[in-house]
Amino acid sequence: MDPLAFPVLAGTVFTEAVRFLFDRASAVLDRRSGRVPIEEPERVAGRSEILQVQGAELTDARIERITQAQGALRVYLSRPNLLQGDDDELRDLLGQLRRDLEEVYGCGLPFGDEQRTRPGAEVSQHADEISGQQVGIRAQGMTATGRARVVQTAKTITETGEQVGLHFDGSIG
Repeated sequence: MDPLAFPVLAGTVFTEAVRFLFDRASAVLDRRSGRVPIEEPERVAGRSEILQVQGAELTDARIERITQAQGALRVYLSRPNLLQGDDDELRDLLGQLRRDLEEVYGCGLPFGDEQRTRPGAEVSQHADEISGQQVGIRAQGMTATGRARVVQTAKTITETGEQVGLHFDGSIG
């Protein structure tokens, strides 16, 4: 399954998932704007974990994507008849928003009975400029069941710069 894919959900579960993501986007944007202190944790009904925004993950590009997604979801929530679980464009939007929110919160946000395995190693790196090397994970190898996830962004990579997500010295598997 594509890691950005949003599960095909139906009925009430789908509406609740859309509402949850919309509300989390609103909460993140409230913290970014200063309306709510960024260090204030979120307690969400129906979820056991407390969500805490990771301030370093509130990049301008991510906030722009979250803002756009929130605006698009506002239309769907005001007109619930438009919510169709098999709408690929909507599922892409929800998948990207969920990925951004998972980065911001530093935890997974599964829906329904979705079974998502968390990677064995997870790295998130963001830089304004890279003139040397930015390496997400450097390892000797990876087992067949091993998982890794690297998210990297850079505004500028200079001529001498290099951004590497995974660097393995040996085979994978």
